[in-house]
Amino acid sequence: MDPIFELSIYWVLALSLVAFCAGYVDAVAGGGGMLNLPALLFAGVPPISSLAVSKVTAIAGTTLAVAKYALGKRVQWKIVAYAAIPCLLASYVGGMFALKLSATFLAWAIIICIPIALIIVLRDKPEAHLGTTEDRPIKAIAALAPIGFYDGILGPGTGTYMAIAVRKILKFDLLKATATIKPLNLFTNIGAAVAFLLAGKVIWAIALPMIAASSLGGWIGGHSAIKGGDKFIRRLLIIVLTVMLTANVIKMFM
Repeated sequence: MDPIFELSIYWVLALSLVAFCAGYVDAVAGGGGMLNLPALLFAGVPPISSLAVSKVTAIAGTTLAVAKYALGKRVQWKIVAYAAIPCLLASYVGGMFALKLSATFLAWAIIICIPIALIIVLRDKPEAHLGTTEDRPIKAIAALAPIGFYDGILGPGTGTYMAIAVRKILKFDLLKATATIKPLNLFTNIGAAVAFLLAGKVIWAIALPMIAASSLGGWIGGHSAIKGGDKFIRRLLIIVLTVMLTANVIKMFM
């Protein structure tokens, strides 16, 4: 059953537009949750339900992005096979842990994570990580499972964090890193979503239109990434993150 909460049709349409942008951005550079989650909080959705709606929305967008990357033969499935179960379990534990935290703590933690992710996006230089592809399954699991836990408990920036970790550890280029972490990001989204679904925290009246919009954004975003649209999306991500951070900080102090 949905938590007792209602939004006007205008808010739902606005959140659906954000979900489309988030699905697009997430498919290319990661960080779609950094758009969905602050937008849901700004609309007045309770923090735990914001996390729940963000997770089920992300599953849809990420699924379509995975399909696009898989069809383009960009995913390194061996790395996915190594890290999928550890990331899934870690995110489920994170989701269960999030259910025990206060709404105030979650709201502040989410806001704090946005500038951290923004700094990482600004400082990371993809060209610095180009090199020989290496198979390092243990190191990949060690780097990605904790990010899976983070995805369950909070989530914003998970795709960005994972892509950066894969580039640094496995020496993948940006496109290969992004394509490879998408299935793993899908697993972490599912793991966390199960915890929220079992607890009945998803507001489906908001989630369903956001899911449809995110799916479309994920498919188009995957296509843009393969065609070389990363630089544009990186700039867009920085702009939107800055706007959403400012809006949520203002809301917190009003």
